[in-house]
Amino acid sequence: MQLILYYPMRLALILLLTSTEVVAQTVGIYLPDKFSRTDRFIFYQHGGVVTILGNNAVNQSVPEWGPYEYLNILDSLSKRGFHVISENRKPDIDDSVYVNRVVSQIDSLLRKNVKAENILVLGASAGWNITLHVSARLQNKSIRYVVMGGCWPDTYKEYQHLTLYGHFLSIIESTDPHGTCGSIFTGRKTLATYKEIKLNTGRSHGFIYKGYREWIDPVVDWR
Repeated sequence: MQLILYYPMRLALILLLTSTEVVAQTVGIYLPDKFSRTDRFIFYQHGGVVTILGNNAVNQSVPEWGPYEYLNILDSLSKRGFHVISENRKPDIDDSVYVNRVVSQIDSLLRKNVKAENILVLGASAGWNITLHVSARLQNKSIRYVVMGGCWPDTYKEYQHLTLYGHFLSIIESTDPHGTCGSIFTGRKTLATYKEIKLNTGRSHGFIYKGYREWIDPVVDWR
């Protein structure tokens, strides 16, 4: 595997695989300059500790989780054949700013005839708030969404006013104090599908801190 090019400020990278399989994969804040309507896209919304402390942030109250390997997560997703769009969110900027950017980028893809079912919005912990609001704004029943480690028992009350669309996958960890997201999604007639899977990694909320296969595999396979 050969690294071809980095684009400054856009974190873009293109990987060439074997001579029998060539996959263009990019990582960046913006949409790639060139893509096919059949390419797959992930819009990754990171956890809150990255917003506060930056890349490779360590939550000092739970140092055993290790650093939040933000850039490595993006690379892990791109190596699975996705264009990955992700922005390192900054403190004191309202989530609505990032919701607007993601909605605008997805609208651009749809106008260029990218298949809606090839678009996935992934929200980890604090990032899942953006994911839900993107769903409500786009009102597209074919787009895929994944939320991980964001639900407290009363979280559903914050989203009762939202009408959610698309295919939702919730990924939770049995040792994470954040629990099931069922009360948010069950009974919503506008959802195309909803599924929740429970992991047993023993990593508590730290399961979102690295690109573990336990959650990356179901994200990649979410169709």
